[in-house]
Amino acid sequence: MSDERRQAERHTAYLGAELDLGDGPVRSAITHDGSSTGLMLLTRAELAADQTVTIRCFLGKGEPVLLTGKVVRQAPLSAEENSLWRSKVAVQLEEENAELAQHFAEIGQRQAVTYGEKV
Repeated sequence: MSDERRQAERHTAYLGAELDLGDGPVRSAITHDGSSTGLMLLTRAELAADQTVTIRCFLGKGEPVLLTGKVVRQAPLSAEENSLWRSKVAVQLEEENAELAQHFAEIGQRQAVTYGEKV
């Protein structure tokens, strides 16, 4: 049996993001990858499974995209991955967003050309 949890193809792309938990200051994050149904984020914020979050994702043009979703899981980063960020968080979006997936695919391709295949 596979451990694959993803419902849609993910595209690796590192983009600035903000997490609004509705209880105080906005927390910073960076995307690791995204699809039409969810995001993997790197952050220092402490989140709980099933917690609702509002995400502002900065795609590089104009205003950020506003997304709402639920935390699926949070895991600490390994010693090799750990620097500024402390954990990775999987968020399932409330609504499927094919346009978001397209942005991630395009940005991921540009980043791969600039930084190499594995960004």
